[in-house]
Parts: sequence; structure tokens; C-alpha cells
Amino acid sequence: MDLTPAQQRTRDQLIGVGGLPPFDPGLAARIRAGLEARLAEAGIGAGQEADIWLGKHRLNDHQRCEGLFEAGLLREGPGFEHSARTAAGALFHRAIELDVASERGADPRTLCERSAGNLEAADPSFGRYWSGLDHLDRAELVTDAGRHLELFRASFPPLVRRWAPQPELRLKAKLAGGRVVLSGTPDLVLGRSRRLVLDFKSGSAWPEHPEDMRFYALLLLLRTQVPPYRVATFFLDSGEWQAEDVTEATLGHAAGRVALAAIATLDLRGRRRPELRPGTHCGWCPRQARCPAAAARFDHSPSGESSDAA
Repeated sequence: MDLTPAQQRTRDQLIGVGGLPPFDPGLAARIRAGLEARLAEAGIGAGQEADIWLGKHRLNDHQRCEGLFEAGLLREGPGFEHSARTAAGALFHRAIELDVASERGADPRTLCERSAGNLEAADPSFGRYWSGLDHLDRAELVTDAGRHLELFRASFPPLVRRWAPQPELRLKAKLAGGRVVLSGTPDLVLGRSRRLVLDFKSGSAWPEHPEDMRFYALLLLLRTQVPPYRVATFFLDSGEWQAEDVTEATLGHAAGRVALAAIATLDLRGRRRPELRPGTHCGWCPRQARCPAAAARFDHSPSGESSDAA
């Protein structure tokens, strides 16, 4: 099949490596041992119930502010409910998943309508949001997802079977005898042994995106004993990407973030007060109304809104 210039660019510059770089077979054991040692030193050990669950969002919350992190641990605030933005994101991600599985065997509208039906049945929050829309709003949501699916197709070559494409690959790894559980679901993984890990975004770049991908690299290493050769965030609107070749330093950095978040979880349960760091995240923190750091941010904001850029 003839590829467009954009598809050719993605294949050559993002997917292709011109020969996979070697890796040390002892890397997984070395990274795991270092991480286990840091957890054990902090008193997080085997024989205890698995009660420290960490994913990319919780790791990001810890890096932003321990108050926000602790609020998440305690499940403060309202439960998650889809908005127009998150429902659109869920729908186009499901459409891409179905597009990969069906090998581009259907038109975008058919795929997006089928994806909406699947999500309505599988995701209660999406089902509640979807049921509250009239037929025109539903058509608008499906059309928006179809646009992003077309952008995906325009940017990526057909994903041949020898690349073993795995959309929405659920990964889990256990540490400290099972007490600490890491989990995540990258949007797309390509490759049979050495892999490329991808996340798709419809918006602009955020500082957390590279950290998310490094966490996925660590998670895949711990789960399979083999590191991905590259991780990347792909921005569908522009066709650009942020990519990073995975090294031992990449994995060590991700392991350090995991260790710090797990140790903070234990410390906060021991009644240590969280370290408050105000920022744009104050705008969605459930403790905003009673947080002194957020109040100070409001006081120094030109508009009086905590979401102003720092």
C-alpha cells in the first residue's frame, strides 16, 4: 500500500528504528531490586495487604501537591462523571481501539457509532452522560470522534499484524510482596518483544505527558522483563509527537517517582501533614476552599482565579 508523506514520516521517524538498540538482560532485575530496596527501607514490605495503588494520575498528583495527592487517596470530592470533553476523549480512544482491531475495515462514522454503543454498555459514567444527550448532541460527539479517527488514519500507516498492535493494553506490576500495585493502560503498544508505547492526545502538550510515558516504560519493563525501545505522546490535531528513547536513566527516574509516591502514602497515613504546593491544579482540588496555599494563590492572582498560570 502506498503511504502518504505523513504516514511515511510516522513510520520512518517514530515507529522505525533501523535495527533495535540492545538492552541489558539484567536491567529489569536491577531496576526492581533498587525500587524494592527503597520501599523496604521505608517500612513497606511483604506480608501486608495490597493497599498502595499507583497509576499515572496519582503519581502526577503527588508531584503537583501532597494535599491534592492525599485528597485522592482518601477519595475526597465527587466521584468521576463524564463531561463533554472527557466523553469525547473516551469515544475517540475507543474508536481508535476498534479501528486497530478491525484493520480499518469500516468507515469512521460506523466505527464511532459502534464505539459509543460499546462504551454506553461498558462504562456507567459514559452511559449516564450519553443518555442525557439528544440525538443532535450525540451526532456532534460522534462526528468529533470521527474527525480524530481520521486524523489518526492520516498520520499512521496501516498497522500490519507483524507489528502486533495492542490497543488499550492493561498492565499491572506488584512490588513489596504485593503491597504496592502499579497499573496503567497505554493507548497503543506496537511490537512483539521490543515495543513502542503510544498515548494519543487531542489537546496541547502538558509537562506531565513525558512522565506518564516514562511510567508506562517502567510498568512494561516490570511486567515483561523487556523495556520498550521508545515511548511517545502523539498529538492528533497537529500530527506531531513527543518521543523519548528508553534508557536505564529513564527507567530509574520513573522508579524514583514511584518510590517517593509510595513512601508519601505511608507517611501521610502516619499523620504527617502534606506539603502544599499551589498551582494550576488548585482549580480542581477538592480541598481548594479550605486550603491556605490555594487561598494565597487566589490573593496573588491578577484575576482572582486559582487557574492562572504561575
